[in-house]
Amino acid sequence: PRDSHIAVTHSNYMYVFGGSSGNALNDLYELQLPTDMSLPGKWRKIESSELNAPLARFCHVGVVQNDALFIFGGYNGTDRLNDFVQFDFTVYELSFEVPSSTLVSEFRALVHNETLSDVTFVVDGRPIYAHKLFLMRCSYFRALILGDMKESMMETIPIEQVSHPTFMMILEYLYTDKVRIPLDGAMELFEAAEFFGIPRLKTMCEKRMLLSINVENAACILHTADLHSAVALREKAKKFILSRFESISKTPCFEEMGRCNIDLVFELLQ
Repeated sequence: PRDSHIAVTHSNYMYVFGGSSGNALNDLYELQLPTDMSLPGKWRKIESSELNAPLARFCHVGVVQNDALFIFGGYNGTDRLNDFVQFDFTVYELSFEVPSSTLVSEFRALVHNETLSDVTFVVDGRPIYAHKLFLMRCSYFRALILGDMKESMMETIPIEQVSHPTFMMILEYLYTDKVRIPLDGAMELFEAAEFFGIPRLKTMCEKRMLLSINVENAACILHTADLHSAVALREKAKKFILSRFESISKTPCFEEMGRCNIDLVFELLQ
């Protein structure tokens, strides 16, 4: 929102410069006017280098003449300005807006896509189609595909160590380097990343678990971190438990940790 700005039209566009939203502004926006007036227009901010950016101002004037926008004067909240600013439409219209990359979305579409798939996994009794080229990012799959293991000769490869949803997240990460980690699946994905040898994904899961740590799950997170040598996660979970020890020591997770690793309990009591 702003007021005291200028708005001019040129070709099939409207341009808005400056104004005040409580502070003086110096940004320039373009609105593409649709040929069908029942459709909404499309706004876009026109970027400029900081070296060439005009002073912020409001209560200024502007006019379009000979394919250029001329701006004069105004007030910046402190001083009254008496400068001219010129924006050349002919130069601007020779520039191009490079479309956003579609690489990640296109690679994500290949996850569990039978097109050109050259390896099939079976997880929880369900087939998952994959592509060896993407799997080569992971040392576990690279050894499986190129090594002498019997799986390298099989048409379908059973995976019994992880659940179907977790394996799909593993593939999405290998294909795109990104994956949305749900709070309730972070620990299982962490363990899978450890099993398959994917250090960066393991760290991403550590971060996600720390965001979700609470009284009920803190001991489980500490136990998992200790089991998989996640040093940073282990120390932060330990610190969290010590700060709320009376409450956490009464949780089922803490009791389970005590049954599985009594040394961790002794460490907390020191």
